[in-house]
Amino acid sequence: MTGTQVRGGKGLSMRSRSVLRSASLVCAVLLTFVGCAGEDKSEIKADEVCPSLGSSSNAAEALRKVLPEESSYSFEDDVKPRAAVTDTVYEPSCFVSGSGKQLLVAKSLLMRDESAASWTRWVKGTAANNASVASLTPFTDDKKAVASSRFAAIFMPCTSAGKVPGGQYNVSVSVELKQAGSTSDTAARDELIKLVKHAASYSHGKAKCDM
Repeated sequence: MTGTQVRGGKGLSMRSRSVLRSASLVCAVLLTFVGCAGEDKSEIKADEVCPSLGSSSNAAEALRKVLPEESSYSFEDDVKPRAAVTDTVYEPSCFVSGSGKQLLVAKSLLMRDESAASWTRWVKGTAANNASVASLTPFTDDKKAVASSRFAAIFMPCTSAGKVPGGQYNVSVSVELKQAGSTSDTAARDELIKLVKHAASYSHGKAKCDM
């Protein structure tokens, strides 16, 4: 009896059973894929966003546009506050993660004022990925605000000379997108600029800036 003959005139041939097993396997794979693709994506909620990113509703809206879709998001705020106007320490950081991956980092730092060129060189060195800062271009006339599709930063005047030792102090605020979403580079740059502006507005008050 060959492998294609039917035993007792009933049942399935060996070849038919093989085809069915293959079809069942394909169906199982497809069902798994469809099930995964149909999973609900986690929503970025305004009340979960780091306070140091400023306006929670505006920050959440910008994050939804630049971050990749993940099944979960988490936010961690780490703040070294400025207790008095005579202090030279102010350093909040926000870490955004999704499904176990770090997606975005926002940082602020109170530091002495310096030229736009010097600050830009320094802030480039703070990026985790050199590619993020390779195409930075200014988005203000004084060039103390730069951005790319993966990074945005502002060097904001804060404390005037005479209030603290060493002259004028500024706050450097930066946002780095470590994992890009599906938004175009132009749109991502625009949203990162919005994020860094909101974070700078928050820091202006929390850092007790008088400029």
